[in-house]
Amino acid sequence: MATGACGVNCDVCQLNLLGHCSSCGPGRSDLAATKSATQKRILGYPCAILECARLNHIDYCPRDCSSFPCDNFSTSQYPYGKAFLEMQARRRNQGPPNVDPAGRPIQIPATLWDRLGEREAPAVANFTLTDIDLATGNLRFHFLNQEILVDPPNRCLRVKGEHGWQPFSITLLELTVLEYFGRVDRLLPLGREMVGPDDLADAHYFSGRGQFNTAALLARYGDDPNGFAAVGRHLGGQPAAMGDVAFQIHPFPRIPIYYLLWLGSGEFPPRISILFDRSIETALSAPAIWSLVTLCNYFLLRGFA
Repeated sequence: MATGACGVNCDVCQLNLLGHCSSCGPGRSDLAATKSATQKRILGYPCAILECARLNHIDYCPRDCSSFPCDNFSTSQYPYGKAFLEMQARRRNQGPPNVDPAGRPIQIPATLWDRLGEREAPAVANFTLTDIDLATGNLRFHFLNQEILVDPPNRCLRVKGEHGWQPFSITLLELTVLEYFGRVDRLLPLGREMVGPDDLADAHYFSGRGQFNTAALLARYGDDPNGFAAVGRHLGGQPAAMGDVAFQIHPFPRIPIYYLLWLGSGEFPPRISILFDRSIETALSAPAIWSLVTLCNYFLLRGFA
């Protein structure tokens, strides 16, 4: 597919078919370098979008760049309109879709907040190695690279921002937080066994529509191991000696998740595996594990936003 760095598919453009225009190609391609040089020779300057993608080693702005849509798009007449860019900016901040593996909207049962509200915060903090916020007495923890406050009196989550604790509404995260902090009743041992989804007691849940969506991660990072490692570091991950590139991230202090990338070869395509510590199936139900992985995948795909 002759898709340019800006995201336009040149294969469906008549100008390309007629030979009046050629594709710019993805930003890291030789085609992009040739196109940029041609623009400089003929026009005196290259396309700002293409040149930015080339210099920042980004293939496709809408997929790979955390700054999209940036000023290169909003101040240019090409290739998108104002309404499209506003829609992109709005929807990129909405969080992952609020649906279960079957595509049904997820509702947060009030009983989950009731159960958490009945627990003693110091005991929960001890079981999960989570902090207590001194100002509010509520649980406070790092979800990847964001500081989150669990606020049972107001039945919401909050994220630490420049102006203090701001409401943070992501249903999948709320569901997982409530189950984890409402369920763990002891300090679970870690490091005894590493398992994949097929090794869990509820492995059937992660088949069919419940399979983890690694296809999107492969589309983004399958041929970009450096980018895969960098986004893992950005989310607070630590390198792991597995696969060709691997890291361990902690969406909760005592819930490690391992992401492993194997690069493709002439015989085999690239693949990504997701592994857990065995203790996760005691700490979380299968739906909550699915929600947590979906969340982590979402933030990995967002990159450095």
